[in-house]
Amino acid sequence: MTTSDLPLAEVSHSVLHPDFIVREVARRYALKGDLTCFLLYRGMNDVYLVQDAEAKYALRVWRKTYRDVDDVSYELDFLDYLRRAGFPASVGVPQHDGKLYFKVLSPEGERALALYDWAPGVKFGDRLSEETAFRIGAAMAEMHLHGDAWAKEQAGKDHTFSTETAKDYNICMPALIDFVYDRPDDLRDYPIIAANLDKRLDEYAASGKVPLGVCHRDFHPSNVHVAEDGQITLLDFDAAGEDFLMQDVQNFVWGNLFYGFDPKIGEAFEAGYESVRPFTPEERDAIEVFLMAKCLRLVAGMAHSSTAVGRGTLRFRNLDWLGDYIKTRARVAGLL
Repeated sequence: MTTSDLPLAEVSHSVLHPDFIVREVARRYALKGDLTCFLLYRGMNDVYLVQDAEAKYALRVWRKTYRDVDDVSYELDFLDYLRRAGFPASVGVPQHDGKLYFKVLSPEGERALALYDWAPGVKFGDRLSEETAFRIGAAMAEMHLHGDAWAKEQAGKDHTFSTETAKDYNICMPALIDFVYDRPDDLRDYPIIAANLDKRLDEYAASGKVPLGVCHRDFHPSNVHVAEDGQITLLDFDAAGEDFLMQDVQNFVWGNLFYGFDPKIGEAFEAGYESVRPFTPEERDAIEVFLMAKCLRLVAGMAHSSTAVGRGTLRFRNLDWLGDYIKTRARVAGLL
């Protein structure tokens, strides 16, 4: 058999070589001196550490998904607005032509790449304190206010926020059903929960009392860095889009539970948030729904990504723990 007789493999997630990254970055960005690069981690997206003669940078290579390759511009444009506003976030570094990302052709199709300034310090989970959690919560509320201003700048002052991205778990539901093929109760319950959650979110939006806005949409203790001097930097806005503000808040609270941190951390975060933007009574009433929705989104999203990152990733907490969390809260909320 010759090589021409061999089948051409279908690729779900290729890994770009660091030498290729160095060549592309060197010709596109105004960095200084010789560059070094290595793959920092491979996951939902791939992240490389790039260093020149003076500074470190993070370079993200987006995984090819159901999203259009140019959808990354939403995150990068919002981050650029936050940069101009002086908000503490890891933001995209412009290329020579001012663009914030570029594309390459990989075996699985076009993929986007962007260089970000380096977030100083360590993950919040490695430097826990209630005082810092309070400041992180206040920063998130400020980010939401900036998001409202940015959306109006982009789309006009009468812009109406949509629930479309808040419901993108539906895109992942077929993969979740395939993932739990051997779990009859999950096969029965998850479609019911998702359908009823759709209706509940529509009710929240129609009420006008559970506000939507520009959200991070994946904020958890590993997506904020804390420096030795206490400086905080929010990062990894890859999922940024329109969503319920309280969902953004409860994503972080749920992340603390997931990592096993003291509940006081989440309480301090919420208190910090409310020091800038107090919750409405209706938002408070919806907390359990948004906690449940976060867990459902995680399970569905990881199932959808399993062809690239593996099924073992999702079983970190195991499907029994995750399923019990989702269904217990869904029953209390009248969604199951």
